[in-house]
Amino acid sequence: MEGPDLEQSLTRLLGPGEPELGCDKCFDHLDRYVELELAGADADAGVPGLRAHLAGCPACREEYESLRALVAGEQAL
Repeated sequence: MEGPDLEQSLTRLLGPGEPELGCDKCFDHLDRYVELELAGADADAGVPGLRAHLAGCPACREEYESLRALVAGEQAL
C-alpha cells in the first residue's frame, strides 16, 4: 500500500494534525463549505476543521464529493 491509500489509512488511524468537526457538524456545514469552494473563497478558513474531517471520514467525503458535483453541475447550467 503506497501513496494516497497509505496516507488516508494513516490519517484515519492517527487522526488529523488539526482540530476537526464531527460528522453531525460536518453535515451541518457541508453546503456552505462547497459553496465557498466553488466561489473561489477560502473554504477552510470559512469552515475550520471540515477538511480534516473529510480526510479521515469516507462517508462524509463521499457526501462532499456528491454535493460538490451536483452544485458544480447546477452552476454550469
